[in-house]
Amino acid sequence: MDEDKYPVLQMSDNILTHAEDGDDTKENEDTRKTTGHENKGLSFWIASVFIVGQMAGSGVLALPAAMRDAGWSGIPLLLFSCLNSLYAGICLGRCWSILEERYEEYKGKCRYPYPAIAYRAFGKKTQHIVSFCIDVNLFGVAIVFLLLSSQLIASAAHSTGVSFCYWVLILAVFLCPLMWLGTPDDFWPAAVIALGTTITACILLIVLIARDAASSVHPNFPSPDPTKFFLAFGTIYFSFGGAASFPTFQNDMRNRNDFAKAATMGFAFLLILYLPVAILGYATYGDQVKEDVIDSISNSTVKSIIQVLLALHMLFAFLLVINASSQEFEEFFKIPNKFGWKRVVIRSSMMLFIVFMAQSIPKFGKVLSLVGGSAITLTASVFPCIFYYRLCSLKQPEWPERYIPLHEKIYLIVIIVYGILGGSMSTYAAVEGIVQPDSFVPPCYVNSTAANAI
Repeated sequence: MDEDKYPVLQMSDNILTHAEDGDDTKENEDTRKTTGHENKGLSFWIASVFIVGQMAGSGVLALPAAMRDAGWSGIPLLLFSCLNSLYAGICLGRCWSILEERYEEYKGKCRYPYPAIAYRAFGKKTQHIVSFCIDVNLFGVAIVFLLLSSQLIASAAHSTGVSFCYWVLILAVFLCPLMWLGTPDDFWPAAVIALGTTITACILLIVLIARDAASSVHPNFPSPDPTKFFLAFGTIYFSFGGAASFPTFQNDMRNRNDFAKAATMGFAFLLILYLPVAILGYATYGDQVKEDVIDSISNSTVKSIIQVLLALHMLFAFLLVINASSQEFEEFFKIPNKFGWKRVVIRSSMMLFIVFMAQSIPKFGKVLSLVGGSAITLTASVFPCIFYYRLCSLKQPEWPERYIPLHEKIYLIVIIVYGILGGSMSTYAAVEGIVQPDSFVPPCYVNSTAANAI
């Protein structure tokens, strides 16, 4: 590789600089000893909890509606999307292992892992494109999580008379100080709580849907039209679209080579949570299932408990999702990698932007399909496969040999084509749905009670 074309990036500490001498190895060894990275970090069990914890809640709520839009073909679509996202996530983990093999500066803590992979694969321009897509992805997911948690709390606490729009503000105030925590390693209990609340909520949700199934009339299962099918594609990809945060989780692991095991465990557990709710929800309510499946369930105290549990999941998952973008912005603005007023300012500013967007587009379903079909499809499917193929094709005499078997190359191409075609059509369908007059919901700052009926 031409080092003048691809300068060595120094990612440890908080700045990007060009390497000018041969002291890189010693400096990074000292960094790892000082931070204790070799001895501390996330186990692959906790890393798998992070993976499930950040993705599970929105999928549980939205997948029955995706089944409504896709029909029974939604089941193979869900399984295929899960397999593709898992393999792409594993490829992303391999990309980071390749960087560690080839460049000493990536063996320490890195606040820019995904863009660093893009940089080493294709250079600066691709790094900037990937950074933009990651930010759209993570900010979009964070907005959806804030909207969902606010909607769930507003529904569970409707007797208080507090509007959905005001719950957005209340929960943002609660989350903002928690955003100031540094990296996933600093708030791993958030992932455990997010997973625990989701498991409990799923069990209760299945019980209530089964209760409704026993007393309901025969549901209707119409054939889906193409537009709705591709909206379902975006929703399903959103449910498995956590790859933008994967390099951040891997970077905090004790043994980063264990990431493939963590991802496999995480996605397997996601299927265990997703499939029963998606299939049972669609089978019970048919074409009458709501965007949020909880809205289809008969009112009860247990329903309110489920809403509170899933709202808690969204709040803690919000912290897991937005952290990667927080670290990236801090790297860009040269903010020290420690707690201080600069971190508080930058992360609080990010929260203000998220709140503004949530108040502007209070209907989460359309946002979910749009983000799922566009940025998430790229970061969770297309980019990991392209970067892995590219990094394995780059050769230097001192680098360990990397070889991709023919059948894996074919599968990489299938995932890339599937992601590009499906994502493009899903994005078009989502934009078309958003601009329809009957889908318009006034922003909260125009009518603070308008979103209550969503």
